[in-house]
Amino acid sequence: MKLAPTARWQGQRTSLFLLEPESATAEYVGWLNDAAVNRYLESRWAVATPESTREFVAQQLASPSVLFLGIRARALGDRHVGNIKLGPIDRRHGLGEIGIMIGARDAWGGGVATESIQLLAGIAREELGLRKLTAGCYASNAGSARAFEKAGFAIEGRRSAHYLLDGKPEDLILLARHL
Repeated sequence: MKLAPTARWQGQRTSLFLLEPESATAEYVGWLNDAAVNRYLESRWAVATPESTREFVAQQLASPSVLFLGIRARALGDRHVGNIKLGPIDRRHGLGEIGIMIGARDAWGGGVATESIQLLAGIAREELGLRKLTAGCYASNAGSARAFEKAGFAIEGRRSAHYLLDGKPEDLILLARHL
């Protein structure tokens, strides 16, 4: 899904931009292969290559039910520091699922994720007409849960022992925000 960037895509700390296959730089591929970055990502099971990453970005761009955006951090010279995805989008029910990855470790803990989630919520409401956003995170991923809660999400539920993390069962936290 392609939208034209608007002022809603700009925040005090971050800006969002449409990812293109060319966005799959060596740094981006490196994030996907960094054990600390991908610890809570389902993509951690595969080794990312420039080709596989470009192909993934192209697939997301081609999907009518996905908005796949890059995140730039102002404090880091407007450098691409992560990605945020809205999808799948269910237009019949006015829903969208958010996934986020802050790949650049020097952008962790500075509010980049929270503001990016807030910006995407504005896009979802104002540009896409959605009424509710959902997200999920591993229970031990406290930073992710905190970013969503600071962005106005509430915990709606928990799936006990839903995933395996380091060979041990891990709960899934389910979050949502009504727009």
